[in-house]
This record gives sequence, C-alpha cells and structure tokens, in this order.
Amino acid sequence: MRGLEEQMLREISAVEGNILDDDRVVEGMERLMKEGAQVEEQIANSAKVMLEVQGAIAVFEPFSLVCKQLFILFSGMKEIDFLYEFTAQSFMNMLLCVLKSNIDKNVNEGQERLTFLKTQLYHEVASRVGRGLRAEDKMVFALLLAKIATGKSTIDENVAELSTDDITFMIDGAFGRNFPWQGRGLNNLRDVTFKDINATVPLLLCSAPGHDVSGRVEAMAKSESKELLSVAMGSSEGYKTAENFIATASKRGTWVMLKNVHLCTEWLGDTLVKILQSMNAGTHRDFRLFVTSEINPKLPTSLLQISDVIVAESPTGIKASISRFFSSISSERFRNNVQNRLYLILGWVHAVIQERLRFMPNGWGEKYEFTEADATHALDVIDSLVDDACGKRQNLDPEKLPWEAIRATLCKGVFGGRITNDSDQVILDNLVNKTFVPKAFNVDFMLGDVEGAPVLPEGSSKDELFAWIDTLPSHNPPTWIGLDETAEIARDKMVAMSVVQKYGIVSNALSDE
Repeated sequence: MRGLEEQMLREISAVEGNILDDDRVVEGMERLMKEGAQVEEQIANSAKVMLEVQGAIAVFEPFSLVCKQLFILFSGMKEIDFLYEFTAQSFMNMLLCVLKSNIDKNVNEGQERLTFLKTQLYHEVASRVGRGLRAEDKMVFALLLAKIATGKSTIDENVAELSTDDITFMIDGAFGRNFPWQGRGLNNLRDVTFKDINATVPLLLCSAPGHDVSGRVEAMAKSESKELLSVAMGSSEGYKTAENFIATASKRGTWVMLKNVHLCTEWLGDTLVKILQSMNAGTHRDFRLFVTSEINPKLPTSLLQISDVIVAESPTGIKASISRFFSSISSERFRNNVQNRLYLILGWVHAVIQERLRFMPNGWGEKYEFTEADATHALDVIDSLVDDACGKRQNLDPEKLPWEAIRATLCKGVFGGRITNDSDQVILDNLVNKTFVPKAFNVDFMLGDVEGAPVLPEGSSKDELFAWIDTLPSHNPPTWIGLDETAEIARDKMVAMSVVQKYGIVSNALSDE
C-alpha cells in the first residue's frame, strides 16, 4: 500500500494539465482503491485468525501450567538430596520427547489431545526422573507428581498409621497400577542408552559402596556388538587415558566407560565437565559415555546437571549381601576348603551386621558406618591368623584353628572398632561368638537360634558355597538377624514417615516459589 501511494504521488506531481485526463493516474487510483479494499479484508480476516489462535492457545494454557509446576518440582527435589540436580534442559528433553513421539498419534484436537499430552508427560517424567532417585524418594516424587496431576494433596491426615503399601496405593490411585514411578533404569539400560541420552549427555551410574554396576554396561556393549573402552579412575595415568579414550571415541562413534570416578572428584569438575561442555554437533552421534561412581556428596554439581543419572542402590537382604561379598573375592583365594568355610561364616556375620542397619534404631543403637571394606579387611585378618597358627598346609584341622584370636580381632578391631555403644557391643559379641566356632564345620550347623534359620552346606568348595548362596531366599525374616517379627512392620512405618517428612519439605519449598 505504501509503495502504491508513493507511486501515485510521483505520477500526480508529473502530470501537466488536467489530472483526470491522464490515464496513468486514473488507472493508479483504481488499483489503489482495489488494493486498499483487499487490505481491509485481510485486516478483518487477521482479526478472526488471531481470535482462533488465541482460542487454541487458551486450550493449551493448562498444559503450560503443568509444565511450570513440574519444573518447579524439579527444583524442589534438591531440598532432600544433593544428587537431584534436574535442569531446564533435562525437562525440555522430556517435553520434546513427548511432543515428537505423539505428533502422529490418532488423537483429536482440543481437550482430548490436552489430556493425552498430560498423561504422556507424567509418564515420561516419572520414567526419567524416577531412575535418578533413591528408593524412598521415588515415592516422594510420585506423590508430589500426583498432587500436580489431581490438584490435591495425596497424603492422608492420619499419617501416624501410614505404611509403604498405603503410599503405593495412593500412587496407583492417581495414575494406575502400571505407572512407571520406579523409573526406567538399569533394567531398561538399552532403551536409556539408545533413546533417552545422546552423544553429548553422559550416563552417570551412581551406586552404593560395594555395588558395582559396570558389568551391566559391559554386558550390554557385548550384546549390541559395541566397542567399549574402559578405564579405572583415581590416578594421573587414568586421567590421561580417559581423555584420550573420549577424544578418540567421540570421533569414531564408540563407547567409553569411566569407572569409580568418586576417586577423582576434582578432575571431574576441572577437566571432564569442560570436555563434555565443549562437545558439539561434530561429535559422532553413536558415541556414548558411561560414568560409574559411588554415591558421594563431593560429585561436582556441574556433572550432575549435564548427566542423565541412574541411582543403583544395593539390593537388600542376607542373600544379596553375601552374594556381593563373595563376588568381590578373587577365585585364587578359594584354595582351601577349611578357609572357604570361614569365608562363608564371615559373609553371614557381615550380612547380619549390614542388615541390622536397615532396622534402625532397633537393629543398632547408632548408625555405624559398616562398609564392604570391613569384610575385605576381615578376610585378610582371617587368612593371616590361620597361616600364622597352622602354616600354609592344605589339610587343616578345624579344631586347631585360632578361633579365639579370630573372634577377638573381629569383635574388638574389625567390626567392634566402629561400635561406641555397650549394648551394641554385646550384640556383636554374641553374633561372632556363636558362629565362629568349631561346630560350624558340622553338617547340621544352624546360623541362628530360630526356626527356619539356614544350615551351612555339607561341602565347602567354591562351587558348593556359591550354590548354597543361590538357595537362600531373596527376602529373609528379621528373626534371621536377631530381631523379632514386628521389626519389619516398625521399619516399614519408619520409611513411610520419612516419605511423609520429605514430602512436606519439598511441598514447603514449592510453596515459597
């Protein structure tokens, strides 16, 4: 329109004589009137279009509100654990995944599609966030997610009688029984690797001390025929090797795994994070970086923010504990059946000690820091005491083993060195003194004074010991560790109360936003 007006002014100013006698001016005026009518029509139509756009936006405003609430929830989770560093980018990845995966779904527009997108977003958020949470915090997050989805608190006022089954029932009530609030984690490692992360997002596998998950990555790499370069961290040689591996693999599209990075937290922040931040579109799309670490508060926040995290807590129970302990013993150590049996008794004692920690304050009076390293140290102590007393003979007489020295060292040094409570010391002494005895070599020796307690195997070869461990149930009654049957109920209530408490902490943090 402005161009036509300027053209008309030039033609009019150039006219000599009567303006109406100039055909160019008359044609220009007619064209200007015609174009002006079209513009007025377009303006009228644009107002109509804008009303339609505003209507479409209004339909999805509730979805944008949900997104806002979810992002605030992400921020609030860091109030209960240092591990939970969820960023805007991680949320956008989840949102884009939902939008892209549902673009061709046969769902009507409007309210039906809005409901569908909300459901899919809750599903994706629970799957991805849940894998990066500790066990009880999964329930906390799911309850808070249900609060957003339903618009009301899911916690009953009568929290004194709440159990973990009640909490699970609340979550199922809000989302259905198949809702993935436990997270898409180690059991779905292939999907996480190929679908959820990319070449510039490392997968950080955080586990409890002594619970090594690197084997899961190695098994997946083998099944997928992927080249995997692994390096154990903690030394200057490891740092240089890691940097070279990443530089090479990021160009070739192969995989790299850095093990036990909790041993080099300064290098993580000073070097690794900078390497990852410098990666760009030139990085090979098939490249993947796996990082394993014990759960450690010294892990750099910057690494947690740029990584996709899976928290792998150790399986609980006597069987799981003994299995972890025996898997850490080298095959060469199982050279003598008599000492093998001592290892099994030690595995049982260590498992009971660890399991009692789960039943605080009934298990122990204080939360002692018993670790896998204690059991490893005890192995060395037993071997040393046996060698000193009996030499390195293969045919050892169980009656002549240094039982008193073994019991005293375990009770006063290896395990007892951590105990500060007299009543707890009595518990430890009773446990050790009843198991490290010559009768443990009898075929009917029971590892406990209760009905149903396991009986040690007849043979003590490596294969026989591992076979015996496999026969143990995955879940054992609390009576096996010297507690009464009500201990499980008490512990369950304690976990439920912890969930409620954390729910309140995060809710209060959200209300301040």
